[in-house]
Amino acid sequence: MYNKNMVNNVIEILIITAVSLPLGIFLGCGAVYVFNRLPAKWLCDYEEEPSAELLDMSVQRVKSFPNKMVFSALFAVLGIFLGVHDYVFAFTALFELWLLLMIAIADKKYMIIPDQFVIFLVLFSFPMSVYRVNVIDMVWGMCLGGGVMLVAAAAGKFMVKREALGFGDVKLMAAVGLTAGLSGTAFILALSSIISCAAFVYKLVCGRIKRYEALPLGPYIALATTVYIFIQGSQLERTILA
Repeated sequence: MYNKNMVNNVIEILIITAVSLPLGIFLGCGAVYVFNRLPAKWLCDYEEEPSAELLDMSVQRVKSFPNKMVFSALFAVLGIFLGVHDYVFAFTALFELWLLLMIAIADKKYMIIPDQFVIFLVLFSFPMSVYRVNVIDMVWGMCLGGGVMLVAAAAGKFMVKREALGFGDVKLMAAVGLTAGLSGTAFILALSSIISCAAFVYKLVCGRIKRYEALPLGPYIALATTVYIFIQGSQLERTILA
């Protein structure tokens, strides 16, 4: 029995690796390819006209090297790790992480979170719902994520008399909350706040940012969500060949 289980485990890992490697390459290279060909309007505010650089499809918004290699390796490793625990969760999580990567790049480079990616995140809450306690938990997560960010945006505008937090961050955190549930959203809010504050202080000390300048929160929300998904995936039971 021991030998049979060991053989099954080896076969499982080989299958997951065989699927995760090409999927990781597809997602990693696809992220660079798709972002470089996004409609320019997606990367602008509602009433803003795209710049000449955005309209020029010959300009690489994201460099192919080394980003394709880095992204591909990241998705492949995550796919193998999450797939060993639950291949259904891994498949869904990888595409959610792909969307978060696109959002992080857009917010970092252009200070914009495209609504289209947020809508897709909301759609991914349906397959991820099987890992939540119930639908109410998802709704509470959405309310917590969007509500906290909305209050923070209003408080920031009141205190500094300008927009300190974009509404895109509010919508993003609401979408993330819908997929993460109440406890997951609380974790993501706390971790993204800690990471973004640490990054702001570091950049401020190094002179790379001024006190009055805004810091894009999308990348830190995406990073915190990735950590949460990694932790959640590691706690799931194995689902094939076990």
